Amino acid sequence: MLQEIIDVLAPYTDYPAEQIGEETNLIDDLELNSFDILTIVSEVEEEYSIHIPDEVIPELTTVGAIERYIENNR
Repeated sequence: MLQEIIDVLAPYTDYPAEQIGEETNLIDDLELNSFDILTIVSEVEEEYSIHIPDEVIPELTTVGAIERYIENNR
């Protein structure tokens, strides 16, 4: 699943995809803005048929946090 998440994130950043891992921070490392993050959340929701509430989005600061959220809410 990690690679699938990386594949969703990669088009939104110039950060090398092969260097993205669980601890990669969406803002500090990937330099994503809030619009990018909302777009990515939408893609993740569609891909995994889940709903991510607005109040949870600020907690999804790393790639690993996204992965854990998906695993726990499928």
